Amino acid sequence: MKRVINLDNWNRKEHFKFFSALDDPFWGITTTVDFTSVYQQSKNMEVSFFLYSVYFLLKCINATTAFKLRIENGEVVEYDKINISPTIGREDGTFGFGFFEYDTDLSLFIENAEKEIHRVKNSAGLSFSKDTARADVIRYSALPWFAFSEMKHAGSIQTGDSIPKISTGKLIQEKKKLLLPISISVHHGLVDGRNIAEFIQNLKDGQNNTL
Repeated sequence: MKRVINLDNWNRKEHFKFFSALDDPFWGITTTVDFTSVYQQSKNMEVSFFLYSVYFLLKCINATTAFKLRIENGEVVEYDKINISPTIGREDGTFGFGFFEYDTDLSLFIENAEKEIHRVKNSAGLSFSKDTARADVIRYSALPWFAFSEMKHAGSIQTGDSIPKISTGKLIQEKKKLLLPISISVHHGLVDGRNIAEFIQNLKDGQNNTL
């Protein structure tokens, strides 16, 4: 489900029109977030850190209103739920695009995600589906082989894309903490710095069970 934002009553109307007219309206940041609790929780529950961390990211994304906004046919819409389209690697070194539907029930989320991982791993090419083309997603890639301090996300400006892109890297051990590199790319007509700050704060609050 989604609702159309009334631009005439939206306090970001001028910001939206200004940034949407730019050749490249996307901007982004790269930072690290303490993911020690997320990692420990996945181990305590004996579940995949990848799937648990994606579930946690989605929980925080859905608590950040700006990340639920999209541009469709010149209108701004807000979805009531955001899912995720991750890249899923195969044994032959290629990857395909998957679709994980967000569910607050962790067990159900993992069960459905594992079915999708099986589908992609047993397919060829980019493994597009009707769900990977949906707008109510976050484009996501996990890069567990290395940490990073900067990243540029691929995108198609001419298609009017407005979907946020998030990538995470290898956990960085810093004393007793595990820091997760995270790169976020968003459409400036929809998302400002304070919105990304809200998302990062949600990542912190979520680990303290205050989200």
